Amino acid sequence: MRRFRLRGRGRGYVWSMVGLALFLAFTVLPALETYLLIEVGQVIGGWTTVAWLILMGVLGTWLGKRAGVGVLRQIGDDLRNGRSPADSVVEGALVLVGAILLITPGFLSDAAGMFLFIPPIRRFLAPRFKNWVLRWLTGRPGGFAFTVGAMGPGPAAPPPDAPPRKGFDHPSF
Repeated sequence: MRRFRLRGRGRGYVWSMVGLALFLAFTVLPALETYLLIEVGQVIGGWTTVAWLILMGVLGTWLGKRAGVGVLRQIGDDLRNGRSPADSVVEGALVLVGAILLITPGFLSDAAGMFLFIPPIRRFLAPRFKNWVLRWLTGRPGGFAFTVGAMGPGPAAPPPDAPPRKGFDHPSF
């Protein structure tokens, strides 16, 4: 049994992609960030590099709050106008990821975080990210199923002709 299978579909393919993503996120990217910090520190100085990282952390906090409030307003406007707020919710998630990336020390993460705060880029990425997540959730065997419209009562619902309940009356097992 191989750990990383590069071809094919199925469970092995999914786990190999997850393993690769984890390897990149927790080994390769931190090594690149450390290398860049050392190189930039040698060029502009250690204290200037530290000041830059602190400034980016403060900026990430401020921008996250400011852009997050804007996205919450957009979600409210969408709901008031009868539109689906799905893209706005995804934009809010991208703002949160951008803020986290800015707070995280490193130049690559700062650049990625700043890109997520540019509204045209965020509006371009939001529907694509939403569609990718929906495809990932609905395309898995035994995964999630999404329905649109009215759903019937669950198994613990009383029959339609039963008298109304008073208070919380949960069936016991």
